[in-house]
Amino acid sequence: MAARKTNSETMEALRREAFNLAGRAVEQDTEGNLEEAKRHYQEVVRALLEKGESEERQFKFVQALDSYLDAVEPLLQAKKYADDSPELRTQIKKTLDKAEPLKRLDNRSSKRPRNGLTHTPNSGLSPLTVAERRILLDTSRINEKIFPPWYDDDDLNEPFLFDKLFIDLDGLLELSLQQKAHFGSWKRPYQFMNNPVMIAEISSSNIVQDIVTDCSFVASLCVSAAYERRHNKQLITKCIYPQDEHGKPMYNPCGKYMIKLLCNVIDDWLPVSRDGTLMCTFSTNKDELWPSIVEKAYLKLMGGYDFPGSNSGIDLYALTEWLPEHIFINEVFDKESTWKRLFRGQKDGNILVIISTGEMDEERANTVGLVPTHAYAVLDIREIKGLRLLQFKNPWSHKRWTGDFSHKDNNHWTPELMRALNYDRKRAAGSDDGVFWIDYDSVCKYFDSIHVNENPGLFEYKDVLHASWSNTNIMNTDTFNIGNNPQYSLEIVNKNKEASAVRLLLTKHIMTVGENKDHIALHVYNDTDGKKIFYPKDPMIQGLYVNSPHILVRFDAQPGISKYTVVVAQHESSGLFYYTLRCFCQSPFTLHDVVDSYPIEKEINGCWTQQTAGGHSSLITFLNNPQYKLSIRPSPEHIRVRLSLEGPLSYAMNVKLVWSQGKRVASVANKDIVVQSGGEYRPAFCYCEKDDVQAGDYTIIVSTYDAGLCGDFKLTVACNSEFQICEIPSEGAGMFKKVINGQWISGVSAMGHQGYRDYYRNPCYLLRIKQLTTVKIRLQARNITPIPAMNIKLFEARLPQHEDVVRIGKDVCSTGAYVEFVQGVCTDDVVLPPREEGYVIVFSTWERGVAGNFVAYVYSDGIISIEEISR
Repeated sequence: MAARKTNSETMEALRREAFNLAGRAVEQDTEGNLEEAKRHYQEVVRALLEKGESEERQFKFVQALDSYLDAVEPLLQAKKYADDSPELRTQIKKTLDKAEPLKRLDNRSSKRPRNGLTHTPNSGLSPLTVAERRILLDTSRINEKIFPPWYDDDDLNEPFLFDKLFIDLDGLLELSLQQKAHFGSWKRPYQFMNNPVMIAEISSSNIVQDIVTDCSFVASLCVSAAYERRHNKQLITKCIYPQDEHGKPMYNPCGKYMIKLLCNVIDDWLPVSRDGTLMCTFSTNKDELWPSIVEKAYLKLMGGYDFPGSNSGIDLYALTEWLPEHIFINEVFDKESTWKRLFRGQKDGNILVIISTGEMDEERANTVGLVPTHAYAVLDIREIKGLRLLQFKNPWSHKRWTGDFSHKDNNHWTPELMRALNYDRKRAAGSDDGVFWIDYDSVCKYFDSIHVNENPGLFEYKDVLHASWSNTNIMNTDTFNIGNNPQYSLEIVNKNKEASAVRLLLTKHIMTVGENKDHIALHVYNDTDGKKIFYPKDPMIQGLYVNSPHILVRFDAQPGISKYTVVVAQHESSGLFYYTLRCFCQSPFTLHDVVDSYPIEKEINGCWTQQTAGGHSSLITFLNNPQYKLSIRPSPEHIRVRLSLEGPLSYAMNVKLVWSQGKRVASVANKDIVVQSGGEYRPAFCYCEKDDVQAGDYTIIVSTYDAGLCGDFKLTVACNSEFQICEIPSEGAGMFKKVINGQWISGVSAMGHQGYRDYYRNPCYLLRIKQLTTVKIRLQARNITPIPAMNIKLFEARLPQHEDVVRIGKDVCSTGAYVEFVQGVCTDDVVLPPREEGYVIVFSTWERGVAGNFVAYVYSDGIISIEEISR
């Protein structure tokens, strides 16, 4: 028996034969033996074609392509001897047909620029910044696999032709438990298909969901295929690569495919059961690949075939980039306007619709032929003589609705209605393909969610921003303050006579599928001039917080120039938040970060303690609140200041800016307040701002409404001019303190102001010092209602002194006019030299006969003695 030749020996023999034949052909051509040359050229072609076919069978696709291309030249040489030879024309076509599919996969000669994203002219997209590129790279690791951003310049030149079958370096996908129970092996299409093609017939009826629990995704495939078939436009198929010159996806014998979700590279290993059937989504066209390949790519992104399911809006957006919106039937739901939108959008081909059931007990579900928590593709929407009907497909390709307008309904179907819908009820009753008609009222009764994906091609103008947000808000919620949230200024110039449609899409970057527990929202405010806002009240659109990666906001911009502030929100965020914000509009617009007009900003972290939690300005302890000296330097511009205060969620707070030359303030009158946070106490957060402020020294007071509330706070001061800020020490800080508890007694010691003859019978105290001493005195009437107008005066004492007469000398200091502040009255710091006679302190009220207790605090930086002067 002759020894069998190895593949390498066979290939070498074919190569030598082709070389020798080519040499003889050239020799005969040179000598003018044309018929002999023609015969040798044809022999060269035969040898090269045989060589190419052998190489292709061995998966040496690069060499096979070179052999096929080498065969074309001798055929063209032979053709000059027999221009009209049908045999040669047939042979040339056969050779090119073999070379063409491989040639489409070959990018060896392509220049592959690596200069990043390049926008086409008039694309309307802003160039990516360095920070945006970094964000896209940082969020490219999903489920521990790398999915780089898709850049047309690079990825459309991706090579697909190799010397051997392509193997995905990320390895095989994780199988589900059901798949593992029936698993036979991983196979490539050529191993179980006769003549594999990517697309045989794009049709939703051919798509069947197998045992993978991805009904929402398969429903997305169905509705996308139905769209392509009805409108004869590429949708789902345009995301599959490689493609031919017409943009149609191709079968790749090398086994490499790219699916444009992000940049998802896969091979064509597919799970096959022990009985030889595919265990993934498949087409009933036995040689058609595209549903299996697209599903594999998406499930690679989602972590594997062991996929718990998603929602169809998310899936359709990943596949088609059509804008996703989630409508909850059982919440705020406008039944009539939703129907009009669905009917019109489906008719115009501008929306894709998938409708899902919610939780449902098995008995009820079986009664009506529905599957709980299951997604159904909407294939058609019709309105006929007042009847509102939808055609659904169950991705399982079996199990159908059995209620009104089902194949079991004997009451509603008429010959006219069946003709209008091209529906054969008898045929439908005999074959369960999962397709059925259902009325809109039943949809609203038995289903839970409507997923609508809108065609972005409806919007001429668009832009996209990529950003991140590390929420350092000490409240960790935007219920009270959205000033720390990312905010964007949106200006729309609508020169039309009608309103322009606007869509805003917020997408959170999910890097571990299944761990998206955070709730995000998007709020839109009008009448803001596109400026930053703080208080989350009265938005034009109040976004709903949902734990979906996509949030869509829809509104119309009226004719003229409209300015909005767009706020990104995340409820109780827990760390770094990466996101993308896209805007689509029918009129020109600009979208950019809100520009803060305060270039200088400083933060102070402070706290209210038992000693400093003084409460609001009507409390006697208000003067104890933390206070800060703000010194603003002169500026050639109009000076602007903003103060903001954050604290515990349950605390109502206020911040004030007061004229005071930077000194501690005990009480405030309205005339002293430069600006305050709305004149009211707000929970958890408050702010105020003032334009055209004069340079100079001010006092900032931060307070809670109730006294004694201890906790941390953050004070932020922003200004467009240089400034300094420092804490003002509490009253009497660093000084000795003596407390006087006294009493005004009507007819005895409540003698009124100094204009009365017996003024000196008011409570008087002798103050003695032994060295130069700074003294400060505060008087308060805590239990007298209403608060009396009070005063303190300090005199030099004079001798002799009789038992019932007080002799005083000249005034040393006074609190000035009599005032009735609840916090009392206080002297300035006064420096006293030692005197043998001492000093006399007189505490008085403006009116005579005001009786009640008072307390006085005497602060000093030296040793003093105080004694009451008896009468």
